[in-house]
Amino acid sequence: MTMFMYEPCGEAAEIDCAPPSPPEHPQPDFQALLVENYTGLHRRLARYLGCADAASESLHEAWMKLAGARFEGTVQNPVAYIYRVACNAVTDRLRAERPWQYAGDAEDMLEQVVDHSPGPELIAEVRSDLEAVERAMQGLPNRHQDILVALRVHELTRQEVAVRHGLSLRRVDTALRQALLHLSVLPAGRHRLQYQ
Repeated sequence: MTMFMYEPCGEAAEIDCAPPSPPEHPQPDFQALLVENYTGLHRRLARYLGCADAASESLHEAWMKLAGARFEGTVQNPVAYIYRVACNAVTDRLRAERPWQYAGDAEDMLEQVVDHSPGPELIAEVRSDLEAVERAMQGLPNRHQDILVALRVHELTRQEVAVRHGLSLRRVDTALRQALLHLSVLPAGRHRLQYQ
């Protein structure tokens, strides 16, 4: 069997009859994809970042970065790529806004952040002092305890205490003085009761 091969000649040789080949790697329009998928991307980013405003800002930055983006290969999942670009934009912004980025600034920040709360040592010391006062108070007569607490803790006037206990002002002063004298034998500490 004889086979004939057709070879174009003349004008037909110059015309390419093959269909035009598609570009090797078609580039998706990332900005259009971002607009189409904005709601879903925003929801995912807001959940990831914990802030809807930060999600909006990161999508805006992603929009700007994708405006002139050119790629050498294919992007398999363009929406996932846009999400990753937005996440990276947030990371870049957070790194740029770190206040402790420079050593001098870090020292200034640490000087401003002072913990005024008592430390464990001071708490233990105050608790120990309080227990010593409680033990000493138990050695006082009930009336002396009541007068001391009324005057020093509840800040009642001497007159109010005298009326409450049916005593004269002089007896209230004497009971207070005796109670304070009894408590003055406590070890010297910063939290000593004083007679006024």
